[in-house]
Amino acid sequence: MNTTDAAVKMPQLARNLVDTNAVSVIDDWINSLPGTPALAPPSLTPTGGLFAASANVVLSHPDTNAILRYTLDNTLPTSSSAIYTGPLTLTNNVVLQAKAFEAGFNDSVAVSGVFIVRPPIFFATPGYFSNNQFQLQISGLAGKTYLLQATADFTNWATLSTNVAPANLFTVPDAGASGIPYRFYRAVELP
Repeated sequence: MNTTDAAVKMPQLARNLVDTNAVSVIDDWINSLPGTPALAPPSLTPTGGLFAASANVVLSHPDTNAILRYTLDNTLPTSSSAIYTGPLTLTNNVVLQAKAFEAGFNDSVAVSGVFIVRPPIFFATPGYFSNNQFQLQISGLAGKTYLLQATADFTNWATLSTNVAPANLFTVPDAGASGIPYRFYRAVELP
């Protein structure tokens, strides 16, 4: 009841707006019940998304005595999962799940985030032939420039351009007139 996330939000009634007063009342009532109290889930910052090259993720919890454990393989964390000790640098696509653990408390529910990490350089639009020209658009990190190269055999790379900026359309002249049935392209970040 404290989220508008479509995957877990309340059905029909109270589904588009969180009533923070009601959440507080329910929280107080639950915590007043007899039995072992449960820990609140940890927080992920950022909560997930699409990132270039890497994503730095911070886990936090209001109870400084809680031990935060996490997994990167879309499984629920257990008491033997990795312990969070500082910011995580993610360089691959992962589903991060985390839970809080502390003696005298029930473990928290898991919080999760989907992190999609794309390479810092990729071809954003497919090339196409127009008058024997092949057109490419490189997507890369802002403020960086790239060396564009081509090969037919993966051993002899020919430099086509030494200063290609991301999002600019680059045209390879006479790409179809060379008589080579296949040509492969790569972009290398310049220092």
